[in-house]
Amino acid sequence: MRHTILASTFLAFSVAACAESTEKPFQYNGNGYTYFSAGACQHGYANIGGGGGGEGFLWRGLTIGGDLGYFNFPADYSSGYGVATVNVGYHFVDRKQPKKLDPYLDATVLGAAFRPGSGLAGAGHIGGGVNYWFKERMALQTGVQLQVVGGEALVAFRVGLAFR
Repeated sequence: MRHTILASTFLAFSVAACAESTEKPFQYNGNGYTYFSAGACQHGYANIGGGGGGEGFLWRGLTIGGDLGYFNFPADYSSGYGVATVNVGYHFVDRKQPKKLDPYLDATVLGAAFRPGSGLAGAGHIGGGVNYWFKERMALQTGVQLQVVGGEALVAFRVGLAFR
């Protein structure tokens, strides 16, 4: 009887050890995000908007992703426009070690803006920011971008949430 109890105890601990060892280690593979944006154009007019997107890691900190947003000049609500971009970026993190701070840089490689009545125009940005991971899978995202939409240059400050 003692051997059966000893064997059962050994088996239970072995199963528990195997269950722990099969747990996947942390791996940061990408994130999705949503944001609110506020800034101004080169002429001093305020610009607000929002949107979302996502990105996945290709190699080390290098990412590729996409972003969709809608922006407006509050002084003239008929001046709204949508923007779609494909972006590359770089996150200065070790993807195998969870960290609270995740600084990044990103830029548009392909972008378009659509404004009703005006049609399509080129769009792009270069910028950067920081994700602050206050939970394992949720972060406060802040950033600054220099944007170009058609012939208009804008500076935009972004704040939002990121999810991984």
